[in-house]
Amino acid sequence: MPCARSLVALQIVLSVACSVVGCGLVASSLVGCSSSIRPDAQPITLSDFARPPSNIKTDVVEISPEVVAEPEVVTDEMEMSSGDRDFVETRREVISQNADGKSVIDATKSTFERKLEPGQSWPVEGLVGQVNGRPVFANAFLEPIADRLLSAAALRDRVEGRRVFVELVRLSFKDLVDNELIVADAESKLSPEQQQGLFAWLRSFQEETIAERGGSRAAAEASLEAEESQTLEQFVQQKRDIALVRRLMNERIEPRTIVSWRDIVQEYERRRAEFNPPPVMKLGRIRLNPRTDAEAIAKVKALAAEGKSFSAIATELKVTDGGLWQTFDYPTDGIAGMPFTDAMKERLTGLGVDVISAPLEQRELVVWLGILALDRPPSRSLFDRDVQLQLRSELEGRRRAIERQRYLDSLRSRWVTDEIGEMERRLVEIALERYWR
Repeated sequence: MPCARSLVALQIVLSVACSVVGCGLVASSLVGCSSSIRPDAQPITLSDFARPPSNIKTDVVEISPEVVAEPEVVTDEMEMSSGDRDFVETRREVISQNADGKSVIDATKSTFERKLEPGQSWPVEGLVGQVNGRPVFANAFLEPIADRLLSAAALRDRVEGRRVFVELVRLSFKDLVDNELIVADAESKLSPEQQQGLFAWLRSFQEETIAERGGSRAAAEASLEAEESQTLEQFVQQKRDIALVRRLMNERIEPRTIVSWRDIVQEYERRRAEFNPPPVMKLGRIRLNPRTDAEAIAKVKALAAEGKSFSAIATELKVTDGGLWQTFDYPTDGIAGMPFTDAMKERLTGLGVDVISAPLEQRELVVWLGILALDRPPSRSLFDRDVQLQLRSELEGRRRAIERQRYLDSLRSRWVTDEIGEMERRLVEIALERYWR
């Protein structure tokens, strides 16, 4: 067997050598473990295998120093005022170059900070407390709502402005606590298999995010920082929380929002007038004083005798709004059901649209009436598909909100303590100290 291996190895070496140097190397006879080489064979050295062919040349690529240089960061600060308070707007631009020499400008979001006066205090970043084991920092909580806080602080009505200001902080903190409680409850209900599936999904989602945002982790981090003001971990964590909340809502709340056909019928009957609005009548009126407007009264009678329409006569007399008086809901029994005097009903009964009525002569006034328009909005039947979908959607949304609030109340009754109230109070104090003057 050793001789056979040596024979095979020798044949391989001989064939390679012949292909490289083009020699006529032949093993004429192999007896045992020995070989005989022709005397006219060309000798082979190691350099024959290491020397590259002369027709292969090396290409050298030169990269412009501007491409690999550090990007230029330009910071622009502008002072601005809102009421009696001064602020500083900071805007950063990152300028870099592509391989083709074109400049790329990445502008980050503007940030607003109060311009501090000499001797003025400014609460620094601090841990306010923890919700569901996650720390709550003042800066991280207040920065997303800073613009709205500044708008509330700039209101002229200081009492209303302070109420809106404090309510904004409290509602934002309530949303934060509710979300954390829901996420914690959703996490506690995951089985080991579901936890593994969630971990695999998050890993796949992170890889897709990196691929969509530049192909590298550094590029994805820069893109998320510029667009979302988040790190990659924070972005993935946010998607994880949303997925957990959606799953919990589908399990705990959606089954309680079922709407039956009977519910739709009852809602339609309760809102029948909304889907079957009554006709609307626009009534016109011309009023003249017999003692001061005798000439105008004669003119109206003459035009009416000629068959002129109510609108034409009102335009001729330059009556305001073309003589439009009021708009009434037209009842099912017609003019008889309208809140008019018998004399007015007598003149309007059977009167066509834009036809002037007979004069209603009183001691101090002469009045002509006219129906300017009689609009009949289309009715919408219960068996209209769009009506059913609308009612179902509204009922589901209403019940979903009720069930969600009940669920949150149950979570708060179990987990919310006085510490949460103290955190809210501390956040309100820090917000007032920073943004309210």
